Amino acid sequence: MDDETHPKTLYVGNLSRDVTEILILQLFAQIGPCKSCKMITEHTSNDPYCFVEFFEHRDAAAALAAMNGRKILGKGVKVNWATTPSSQKKDTSNHFHVFVGDLSPEITTDDVTAAFAPFGKISNAHRIGQELEGLQQGTVHSGDSDLPKLRTTYWW
Repeated sequence: MDDETHPKTLYVGNLSRDVTEILILQLFAQIGPCKSCKMITEHTSNDPYCFVEFFEHRDAAAALAAMNGRKILGKGVKVNWATTPSSQKKDTSNHFHVFVGDLSPEITTDDVTAAFAPFGKISNAHRIGQELEGLQQGTVHSGDSDLPKLRTTYWW
């Protein structure tokens, strides 16, 4: 039940400026083993917050239930499941990126995806809608090691 699809990281907000990562880890580890804690302290009027990652989903769920609304150093904390902002995308640093230029206007993202599909799994194909001198561009991203061979093979 504790596979990768179950969240294990909690957002802990409305913290006192005196709260430290060590204190958070000591408190949350009483519920279950914690993998990490990352404190975010901005030098503005905003309260600090942190992200607590557990090894097991069930421990994170128990911590969420037990700690939401509890007072830590005099402030009631807000605990929720951590979410990834939409601006943060999946890590593709191990993927191969292929730029495809000079696409004719009638070529769609689906066409580019279909053209590269026989060479391996495609994690993302994106058609750049901006025209450059009347020609279209697109990119293909893949975790498949066969795609780098295509850099000089397919250009539209």
